[in-house]
Amino acid sequence: MKRKFWRQGVATVAAIAALAVATTGCTRPATKTAATGGDRVRISVGVDPSYAPIFLADSEGMFKAAGLDVQVIQTEGGAAGAQNVVAGTSELSGNANSTALTVMAGNPGLRALGVYEESDRYFQVVLRDGVTPSSIKTMGVFPGIGLYFTDRYLRSLGLDPASISLVTTSPPEQPALLARGDIDGFISFDPWVARAVASGSHVVGTTGNFGAKYSQWLIASEGWLSAHDELAGRVFRVIAQAADIVDADPDRAAKAVAAAIRMDPAEARNQVTQIDFRARDFTSDDIEQAHQLVDFFRGQGKISGAIDPQKVLLSGWFDQNAK
Repeated sequence: MKRKFWRQGVATVAAIAALAVATTGCTRPATKTAATGGDRVRISVGVDPSYAPIFLADSEGMFKAAGLDVQVIQTEGGAAGAQNVVAGTSELSGNANSTALTVMAGNPGLRALGVYEESDRYFQVVLRDGVTPSSIKTMGVFPGIGLYFTDRYLRSLGLDPASISLVTTSPPEQPALLARGDIDGFISFDPWVARAVASGSHVVGTTGNFGAKYSQWLIASEGWLSAHDELAGRVFRVIAQAADIVDADPDRAAKAVAAAIRMDPAEARNQVTQIDFRARDFTSDDIEQAHQLVDFFRGQGKISGAIDPQKVLLSGWFDQNAK
C-alpha cells in the first residue's frame, strides 16, 4: 500500500483503534477487600459507549447486588486495558478483537473469555462530496482495525489497496482532512462520521456491506484465571445481564454512559444503538475471523510473536462459567 503519514493527532477514544503491543509482565492476584475479605476485581475499560454494559452494571450497583467487589478503571482505550492486565493493575479488561490479538502476540499468557458486544454497522464508510467508490484515490486510515477495514473495503470494490494512497490519521482528524480535500474518504465511527456528514460528505455504507465486523472481548491472564475461574464467571455473568439491558433499553444505557464518561446522552444513545450488545461464547466464526486478523497484521508487520487463536480464545468457557 502507498503510505503518507500525517501528524499524530489526539488518541482515539475507541478501544478498537489502537495497535500498541504490550511488553511482557506478570499479573498479580486480585486485591483483597478489607471490608468483606473477598477478592476485588479491577476491570479496565476505555472511554466510549462500547463499554456500556460495564458502565451500567457499575452505576446501577449490579456487581454489588451479586456480592462482587468490582472496581472499574478507565483508560485511554486501545491496548491500555490489556496492558493493565499484563502489568497486574487489572484482573479483567474489555478489548476489541484486533487490539486484543496484537497484545496477546507479545503476551502469550492472556486469554479471551467471551464476547460481550459486536457490530457490523458501527464503522461507516464516508466519502467526500463528488467522490464515488470507483474514483477513490486517497483514504484516511487509523492504525489497527481501521487499516484492516480499509483494506477489506477497497478489495470489495475490486481496487488494489497498493494503488491507493493511505494517509495515517487519528479519527478526530479525518473530518477536517476530508473537508479540505486531503483525503477522498475514511472508515470510522461517530461522532466523526456525523461531523463529516455535517460538512457535506456522505455515507456510502457500513462494514457489514463488505462482510466485516468487530467484536469486544473480556480479557484475563491465564495465571489469574486459573485461581479465579468461578469469580471471573460471576463477574462476566453480571456483564452479560447488563448487556441484555443495554440492548433492550438504549435510553437507560445512554444515561449510564453519559454519567461515566461525560458524554452527551443523545450522542451516547446514537452510538449504543449502532452496536449489538449480547454476551456469548466464541464460535467457529470468531476463531476464523481471529485467524484472518492475525494473518493481516502479521503481513503488515504488526504481529511478530506466535499466536494461536484456537488457544487464546477460550471456546466453551463462557457457557461453562458465566451463562
